[in-house]
Amino acid sequence: MIALRLSVLSNINLDSLVGRLSKLNDVYKTEGYGTWVQEIINPNSGLYSFGPQAVFIIIDGEEMFKGQSRNNSTIDMNINYIEETVKNNPDITFFVSNIDLWTRKIDSAKAGSKERGLEFLWEDGLFLLSRKYRNLYVFDLKSIVEDIGREQFYSKKLWYLGGIKFSMKAEKVLEQYINRCVDSVKGKRKKCMVLDLDNTLWGGVVGEVGMEGIELSDYKEGARYKDFQKKLKEIKDLGIILAVVSKNNFDDAIKVIREHKHMVLKEEDFVALKINWDLKSQNIKDLSEELNIGLDSIVFIDDNPVERESVKRELPEVTVPGFPQDTSELLNFAVELYHNYFYTLDITDEDTVKTEIYRQNMKRRDAQKSSASYEDFLKSLETKIEIRRISAENVQRAAQLTQKTNQFNLTTKRYSEQELLALIDEEGFEGFVAYVSDRFGDNGMVSVVITKRKTDTEIELDTFLLSCRVMGRFIEEQIIGFIEDLYKKSGYKRLVTYYKPTEKNAPVKDFFERLGYSVLDVDSAGNKKYILDLEKSSIDSRKKFGELMIL
Repeated sequence: MIALRLSVLSNINLDSLVGRLSKLNDVYKTEGYGTWVQEIINPNSGLYSFGPQAVFIIIDGEEMFKGQSRNNSTIDMNINYIEETVKNNPDITFFVSNIDLWTRKIDSAKAGSKERGLEFLWEDGLFLLSRKYRNLYVFDLKSIVEDIGREQFYSKKLWYLGGIKFSMKAEKVLEQYINRCVDSVKGKRKKCMVLDLDNTLWGGVVGEVGMEGIELSDYKEGARYKDFQKKLKEIKDLGIILAVVSKNNFDDAIKVIREHKHMVLKEEDFVALKINWDLKSQNIKDLSEELNIGLDSIVFIDDNPVERESVKRELPEVTVPGFPQDTSELLNFAVELYHNYFYTLDITDEDTVKTEIYRQNMKRRDAQKSSASYEDFLKSLETKIEIRRISAENVQRAAQLTQKTNQFNLTTKRYSEQELLALIDEEGFEGFVAYVSDRFGDNGMVSVVITKRKTDTEIELDTFLLSCRVMGRFIEEQIIGFIEDLYKKSGYKRLVTYYKPTEKNAPVKDFFERLGYSVLDVDSAGNKKYILDLEKSSIDSRKKFGELMIL
């Protein structure tokens, strides 16, 4: 597990929360509390000496206005501090909380409450900054307070005894939310949700009661399942692929999916429908291979405890959550699934069409099976490869690829958006991305390459990765051929590169040997260092099954 350097700043005492978070990450602890403004505006503060990758600023609304006027000027002043900080530190990801302004003032009903307006102004100011700066996110403290309830969130006893405002229960929930944000910064989330049908997406067994007899409607029992589907649809629209694995008569089940007027999830929302009487564990394994994703990227949802235990036993890498016995909890269950396994800070354009991309890949697999040879198949694809520089327009997806790509990843370096932008701004570094399309559709961005100038004659390959979606099509050879040719023409004589083994990148352990690179060094851990004489290399020696374009 990759630890993250993070800091939690606040205007109240959160020492115990910091202690909780320190179990999984390296956390900066300030001296005292209430010094958050001084920490963020002073470039020589302990915060910046620590070098955090993520900073959480948790603001207590009542404390923020203590000794200050409850008006816009206090909000504007603090928003300005935050903007300057975020703008001056693009390589740090900031999470700043909205506020819960709890007034205890006893007044008449006619007096009204200006606190609600101040809460809105603060949050609106944060969202304006969030839209302006990629490295700022709003941490939704207010919703956490509302979900728990103020009486449970705050502790009067702890406040009067030790100056601690939040309850132990509140700190546990805050810890969970912060860890979700940290996981999202790391790019750690599941890719696929596999769903059962009977008593999962609808109530009842369709093979017994028929389409008209199942529970799926706008009212009463059926509304539970429809609301559940609505939430699953929202998760799918955030870039998670959905699939069905169900023991059922195909004709009965597909009739519901295609024709039932209350089905929210349509056939096109699923990347695959495995509706048969085979073992669910085998269907999930087959699905993993067809989609070319790891079993550890899959979450399996089934109401039947026997089926859940079977999948757990046969496929321990697959995540199998419990299923609510009370189906009125299905909507909350869907929200928990999102937060626990699929939470994301932002989505790319590619995320919104993820299901279609995986569908296209399955069509390519079918085309390969029907081709006379693999070479004929590759030629028939009519592949086009576009090489572009990393820029502000594509850095979000590029960073996502560095975080998620494991199999074809030679050095497995992980970068955030801010780190990538800072890196390519640095003298001597260059970054490239590759987009791939073919006659079946657009694969989008599939590769990231980062180079570093070592000397006037030597270039180093810092990062080279390729999405598993297009592995095995010799696209990697054309990309590396482009890199070799680019620097050869620029006067460089040597290209130095590396292979650092991980649990998942064994498929590329001999990649550079196959391309004729010389091994300079191998250590006891299997880390390899290579060199290529660019004066003797030729782009024409790389296999080509597509058209390469430099944009």
